[in-house]
Parts: sequence; C-alpha cells; structure tokens
Amino acid sequence: MRVIDLTMRITPSIRVFPGSPQPSFIPWSRFDSHGYDSEAMFMSTHTGTHVDAPSHFAPGLASIDMIPASRLVCNAVLIKAPKRANQLIEREDLANDQVREGDAVVIATGWEKRVASSNYMTENPGLSDQAAKYLARKKVNAVAIDGPSIDAGTDSKFAAHNILLLRNILVVENLCNVSKISTNRFTLVISPLKLGGATGSPVRALALM
Repeated sequence: MRVIDLTMRITPSIRVFPGSPQPSFIPWSRFDSHGYDSEAMFMSTHTGTHVDAPSHFAPGLASIDMIPASRLVCNAVLIKAPKRANQLIEREDLANDQVREGDAVVIATGWEKRVASSNYMTENPGLSDQAAKYLARKKVNAVAIDGPSIDAGTDSKFAAHNILLLRNILVVENLCNVSKISTNRFTLVISPLKLGGATGSPVRALALM
C-alpha cells in the first residue's frame, strides 16, 4: 500500500487565515529539570491542514468531537480543476460519472504551489455556488481542497461553507502533495483531534492507494 501525506507542517511561521493567531509552541517541561520534554500549544483549530465541523458555520450543529469515526476513513475521488487566483471551480469542473454519494471529493486546483506567495490566503480559487450545491445534492461525505478555503478569496459571504456545512458535509482545507496522487480513486484518512465542542481541528490527512 502506498501512503501519501497530504498534511502541511505546522510551524510558528505557517501562513494562517487573516486575523488568526500564529501558532506558538511554548516549552513546558525540560528534560534536565523534569526528566522529560514537553510543550504547550496555542493556535487556532483551523490552522494548517484542518477539517471544519458543521458547527463552524452553524452553531448548534455537530462539533468536531461529534463526527463519527466512520466518516474519517472514506472513499475519495480526485477532481483535477486547475485554477488561477480568484477563479471559481464551476459545476462543469466536477465530472458527473466520478462523484458518488458518500465520497470525499478532493479538488486539485494547483494552488498549493502558491503557499509561499503573499496572496495564498487572500486570492485563492474556490467553489462556485452551483458547484457547492451540486456536491450537496450528491450527498458527499466531505469536500477537500489544496488551498486555504473552499470559498474563493474574494467571497466574504463564505457561500460554499454555508451550503456544505449546513448539510453536514465536512470541509477539509490546506491539503498539500495532492499532485502526488496517481489515481482518481483512493482512500482518504482524516484524523482530527477529538476536541470537545470545537468547530474544527488540525488533521493528519493521508491518501492510501
């Protein structure tokens, strides 16, 4: 079995959504004093490669700890939809015969190559309303993307988030290494921390082939 790590490395300098805190790793215990090393973390639960729970945009719906474990290992389909800054992923980009009910739809826009660019977080491509509604009608399990958001950087209303999360569809953002996936169908593993009441969590995302 081949395993591809789709996860960004979280460091204090990682790019974060505008307004979010940069991660901090605070030394907590020291080997020379306590016999072991440890650290405390301070960061948004939506840092790096992460999953959004429905409660992120719909208070009262499921928080991240309420997501059944059976949804975190799922059949996935890769949709290649190369896009430039602020371009929309349209309904026509999502092939009818590929997306099945219960799939995790992994969208490869190529934007992950721009992660070091100043516009990575602000001008990313994202789903159009019609594309998001189509995926909702297909009753997919999750929608994942190789950029910081499933909404285009210009969309201040977060239309795709509202369409998908309100229908209990998970959202996975900031994937990397998507270009290394060599097949259209594979198994996606999403492993959030079981954080009580949280709206999301960083994940270790893996593609299994």
